Amino acid sequence: MKKLFVTLFILSPLLILYACGSSYHYDIVVSDYFTYDIVKQVTGDELTIKTLQPIHMDYHTYEPSSSDLVDLKKSDVFIYTSINASPWLVSENNVSSVIGDGAFTSFEVLLNLEVTHDEETWHDHEEDMHDDHDHGFDFISNPFYVTTIVQNLSDYLGELYPELKQVFDENAHDYYDKLTNLITPYHDSRETLVPLDVYFIGHNALNGFSEAFNLNIIALDENVSPNTEATSAQVLAFVSALKNNGITTMYMEETPDQTTVNYIKAQIPNIEILELHTFHKISKEDYKNNIGYYELIERNINHLEMAN
Repeated sequence: MKKLFVTLFILSPLLILYACGSSYHYDIVVSDYFTYDIVKQVTGDELTIKTLQPIHMDYHTYEPSSSDLVDLKKSDVFIYTSINASPWLVSENNVSSVIGDGAFTSFEVLLNLEVTHDEETWHDHEEDMHDDHDHGFDFISNPFYVTTIVQNLSDYLGELYPELKQVFDENAHDYYDKLTNLITPYHDSRETLVPLDVYFIGHNALNGFSEAFNLNIIALDENVSPNTEATSAQVLAFVSALKNNGITTMYMEETPDQTTVNYIKAQIPNIEILELHTFHKISKEDYKNNIGYYELIERNINHLEMAN
């Protein structure tokens, strides 16, 4: 009954506005900024794309507006990260009712498609990583998954827009090479070492990233959702662990609780704090400077290398 109510709540204003016909037609509608950035790497400027989720908002709290739903209904394609990252969709079965006659897919679905390119582009360590498709909530933080998404997205869109398939394939190939050349050296340097302990002020949202680079991320808040707050007992235990283990560098998510950050800095004045981005939302400054997925992966790696 709850799912039915949510579906009706979403669709009722949509039907009213859709009848007015007062909406621009987009080729593709995407769920969030990082989905937009990755899709844009494949399409270039060939297709029009609308992003639903505002850049300052986390997917856990996002709800589409009526005009967003009209644009979605009128688009040719809807691409979202996963059903877990778009809870407003209610369920996979509800997506088709929201999108209307258009096509739709998710990055999680694309990870289960077989690469159809003729050339061999997989690294051995990528094949190992893709044996298990239980990606959880934060698989997009693993850039090796994203290289596969890019390849398979090119195939998917090439079937929908055959006249643009060559352009998509070339764009995907270039981005695949660019991202792979960035992440492979650090992956290889970490692969044979013991997992690196990374103390992280934030919630538990980097399992994919830690998998890619052999990290043991010790999160202050073990909850997945950023809407929870660490308890005072958790903060005290975290500070104690930092002191007991002689930690001189710790990391924080892109939008940390500044009160907690300031408290830890007061307890350990000389500790260095660097960002590890979780790919949940983009800051206004990064958005203004056209910072995307590649640049944030590069920043994360650079911050880890600065301290080790």
